[in-house]
This record gives sequence, C-alpha cells and structure tokens, in this order.
Amino acid sequence: MLLLFFVLTMVAPSAPTPTTPTQEMNNIVDALIGAGDLSAWVSILSSANATGLPVSATLFVPRDGTGNRPPPDPFLLPYHVVPQRLLFSDLLLLPRLARLPTLLGAKSISVTDNSPGNFSLDGIPLTHPDLYSTPSLAVHALQTFLNYDLFGDGLPPPPPPVAYAISTHSNQAAPSFCSRPDDTVLLLFFYFLLLVLL
Repeated sequence: MLLLFFVLTMVAPSAPTPTTPTQEMNNIVDALIGAGDLSAWVSILSSANATGLPVSATLFVPRDGTGNRPPPDPFLLPYHVVPQRLLFSDLLLLPRLARLPTLLGAKSISVTDNSPGNFSLDGIPLTHPDLYSTPSLAVHALQTFLNYDLFGDGLPPPPPPVAYAISTHSNQAAPSFCSRPDDTVLLLFFYFLLLVLL
C-alpha cells in the first residue's frame, strides 16, 4: 500500500506553480524578443513595474518601424493596457466603435474595424494577434502606437483643417464653402475690405 501511495504521488499531476508578476513580465519580454520587430517595447516593459498590471489584462504592443520610437510619455503604457484579458477571438466579437477601457483613467480605445482580416483599434491595424497568452493575460501587436489624444476621449477624430482661399476678383460669387451664414457675412466683409483697399 505504501508503494502504491508513493507511485501515485510521483505520477499525479501537480498544480502549476503560480508565476509572479516579474516572471510574467519576463515571459512577455521573451515573446516580444522572439517576434523580432517589437524591441522598442522590450525596453519599456523591462523597466515597467510588473506589480502595476491588473490581475487580468490585455496589452497592445506597437511594432518597430521608421520613426516609431516611443515618445517620452508616462501615459503611453497605461493607454495600451486594457484591464481584462481579451484574446483575438474575443476582440472579434466586439462591435465596430465599441470602447475598451484602459489603465489611463477616462481614456478608452475604440474598435475602428472588427473584420478578421483588418481588425484595428483607434485606426491602427492589429498585426500579431495572440502574440502571447496565459489564463490571465493576452498580448497583441499593433502596427504603431495608439494615440490617446486623438481617440481616447470617445469622440471621433476631428476633420483635417480646411484651407480657405480668398479670391481677389470682385466679380466672382461667394465660393461654395460658405455653408453657414456667418461664413458668408465674413467673406463678404473681406471682399468689401479688399475692394476698399485696392
């Protein structure tokens, strides 16, 4: 009977040893190094405090590229962390324009395309889904950095500025860009002022 107990304890599966946050961060760094084009975030994550990560999280890591070095911004890393583990299959279930909370307070990430072939967040394509995964953590690689100033407040990005050209010909009618009455009045004022000065 003693021999049977000994054999069963040797063969019985043991519970996996829980990893510490530092071990988890080292595993993530190893996965980033193995991917080859994510070295910019290797240094960021190597110097990050691993105990600051939530128990369950998704990390979006930008790829290296021309001019794709991380700016010195303390809010950059927290904006790339969602306090919930989301595998790529989970992300695909999110509707377009869904918001993902981040560790950066009131800032959230927007799902801008939820198609499997072109999935993107804040307009940035996901390039390496499920790069690293554990029961409590998922890491995905992005084409470049997410911009919390542009998308983080939940509003769509502003349109690009419009350049207005004022014609010096007095016989032309007001251009078609005058969509509001204030624009028309302002344009007529500038035409009048231009005629007086000439």
